[in-house]
Amino acid sequence: MGEKMKKGCFNLILAAILSLAIAGTSYAFKFDFHGKMWQTVGVTDNYGAMAPSQKSGPTDYFSYNGGLNTKGMKSGMYNAMSENDDAIFGLTKARLRFEGTTDDGLAKIVYGLEVGTINWGDTNADKKFGLSGDGVNQETRFAYAEVVMPVIGGKVRAGLQPTKINHWVWTETAAGLTYHRSFGGLKTMAGWYRGEDNETTSNIEGDNDYFVIKADNKLNPNTTMGFFGIYTDLDKDETSLGDEYDGEYYYLGLTGKYNKGSLFGDFDFIYQGGDIDFDAPAIDDLDRSAWLGNLTVGFKVSDDFKISGNILYVSGDDDPNDDDAENFDAIDVDVFIGTIFFKDSVMADCDRFISDAPYIMDKGLINYAIQGEYQINGKNYLRTAVRYLMTAEDLELKPNESDDDLGYEFDLWYTYKLNKHVDLKIDAAYLIAGDGADHLAASDNYDSDDLYKLAAGIKISF
Repeated sequence: MGEKMKKGCFNLILAAILSLAIAGTSYAFKFDFHGKMWQTVGVTDNYGAMAPSQKSGPTDYFSYNGGLNTKGMKSGMYNAMSENDDAIFGLTKARLRFEGTTDDGLAKIVYGLEVGTINWGDTNADKKFGLSGDGVNQETRFAYAEVVMPVIGGKVRAGLQPTKINHWVWTETAAGLTYHRSFGGLKTMAGWYRGEDNETTSNIEGDNDYFVIKADNKLNPNTTMGFFGIYTDLDKDETSLGDEYDGEYYYLGLTGKYNKGSLFGDFDFIYQGGDIDFDAPAIDDLDRSAWLGNLTVGFKVSDDFKISGNILYVSGDDDPNDDDAENFDAIDVDVFIGTIFFKDSVMADCDRFISDAPYIMDKGLINYAIQGEYQINGKNYLRTAVRYLMTAEDLELKPNESDDDLGYEFDLWYTYKLNKHVDLKIDAAYLIAGDGADHLAASDNYDSDDLYKLAAGIKISF
């Protein structure tokens, strides 16, 4: 047999083995592949208000000794409302998720990739969306396994997974071990998550832990009540002012939803307590005592049109010199409170916002909103809102002045459903800035102008 024939036979046998292996695997597993992509263009008269100034995830806001711990703050809330240049922008974001499930449904793996939002034309070395692309911009969003437990029932998830504890406290991904089980209308979960901790990299003895329990009970077809509890042990960290501390917090939350006939509504009540202990004896330790209340009540005018009102109160800290931390501080969230400051827009889907947490630094937030939704027909959907925004405690960044009035905001969202996979979106918002917004314009002599944002985007899902 010639050398060429031997090589041909070998390749044929190898191909046969691979085919059998793949076929065998396909009988053992079912595969699903999902994805989302956003392509967005827009315009604003203040591009500084498009930067993620305040992130909830890496921060732990509290005041002490007259100063504010702002560790993790991005571009800085102090300049978010300063006068900046007009801008036309283009944004791209994409997510892909692979799921493999055994035929018997007893186990699956989930792996997700993301290209976080890139500005068109970005030549940042880590991203690079310039003329030739070639950026290093891919990140892991999910990497977890899920297994149905024998005998005891329920399922266990291990790895980097979604949290979805509560919209106002914790919704983003985290690495951990969780147990999920349903008993009729009662859904329960318990889990341990490991937070960001330098020690796990150096010697694997990290001590930055989150323990969670959660239960949601469908009392009847119209009413759901829920409870959750979170205990956090944050170990040692350093404030933005250079002082070392450790935080020990807990969250207790009650939630509810109602939908019957023409009436619908939901509520959240969350209390945050705990301690902040400093290593330096000269710095007084702090007692954390904060809360958040959210209430929405609505009326269905018809099957296609509904209106609702919302009140959101998030406590803030009124005295940076006392020993109380009275401001609510989320773990890692993406809150929907309009378009100008927060994350309810196609721009925010593409990570362009001022804050993804329901507060302004340590001063909390109050939101009063009237909202309307109209499903015009099977293709066209319209949503509007008028809201008044203020901080729960006065902002005092402007010299010798204090104020809590952030302003009146007018929001509009329009979606055209091209088909079941493709949405064409237009979002618009205008803020009549109040005197409190002046405190967030430090680099512009504390003078905040009115602000608008307008964007059009394509969202493709499969």
